[in-house]
Amino acid sequence: MAAQLDAQEFLSQWDRDIDDPKTDKHQLYAALMQRADGSLAVSWRLAKAALIMSDLKEAEGAPKDAVKGVVQEAVAHARRALEAAPRALEANKWYCAAVGRIAPFVGTKERIQFGHEFKKHADVAREVDPNDRLLHHMYGRWCYEVAGLSWMERKIAATFFDAPPESSYKEALSALLKADELRHDWIGNQLWISKTLIADKRVDEAKKWMAGALELTPVTEEDNLSRRELVALHHKHSK
Repeated sequence: MAAQLDAQEFLSQWDRDIDDPKTDKHQLYAALMQRADGSLAVSWRLAKAALIMSDLKEAEGAPKDAVKGVVQEAVAHARRALEAAPRALEANKWYCAAVGRIAPFVGTKERIQFGHEFKKHADVAREVDPNDRLLHHMYGRWCYEVAGLSWMERKIAATFFDAPPESSYKEALSALLKADELRHDWIGNQLWISKTLIADKRVDEAKKWMAGALELTPVTEEDNLSRRELVALHHKHSK
């Protein structure tokens, strides 16, 4: 009982620390790796930590392969979480986050395969918790990417799979606006709302979202990366 209580206390403190922008994420990851046991509780947290570290590496200008390696670790941890509890919210949620993050590092066939897997696990997670803001955000990004598939990518998808994934910028915007409703002061989400509006040829609306997002103060590395992209996007469409 004492050991179980210690584990619960450790994870509770770890959860507080991982969300604190001042803590050393590498140390937190290393500390949790010492307790890696294939359980749901540890595995999804390792996936989350690895994704945060991938953002840190990208912000530091690390080589693409170094960032990809950390994201691959996140995918592996998330898969272990799914093996431990296939219907658990956190397992499905962080698997979605991991496969979404790995997409830019793989070829078209793998990216489309991961896209199908993302949709499957996002549907499970949203069924468990329809009010999770991160899930709505990730689903919106997935819809955006699918809506923007080229003719060639769709042909490749049709060759290797029963059918290519389907979505629209309208569906993407709906999911992202739901995430904004759940948390408005989120730079990354407002970035993707702006990108979706631009893709849907609603540039004037996008400019308003970009201006609002640029007034927000970055806190995390994700915020810093999103702000950097926002500045470039805003500059591009302010000419």
